[in-house]
Amino acid sequence: MEENLFEAAIARVKKKIEPKQFQIFDCYVRKEWPAQKVAERLGVNVGQVYLARHRVGALLKKEIRALEKSAH
Repeated sequence: MEENLFEAAIARVKKKIEPKQFQIFDCYVRKEWPAQKVAERLGVNVGQVYLARHRVGALLKKEIRALEKSAH
C-alpha cells in the first residue's frame, strides 16, 4: 500500500511542476546520485538541486497526506 501511495503522489506532483524540477528530484532522491553529479549532468548548480529536493519533497508530503485522507 505504501509504495502505491508514494507512486500515486509522485504522478500527481509530476503534473504540477516543471519537468526539469522533477528530473533533478528523481536523480538526486530516487536514484541517489550525489548532488554534484546531478548538477553537472542536468546543467544546474548544486543549490538548485537542494532547492528542487526541498520543494518537490514538500509537495510530495502534501500529496501523500491528501491521498491518505481520501483513502479513509
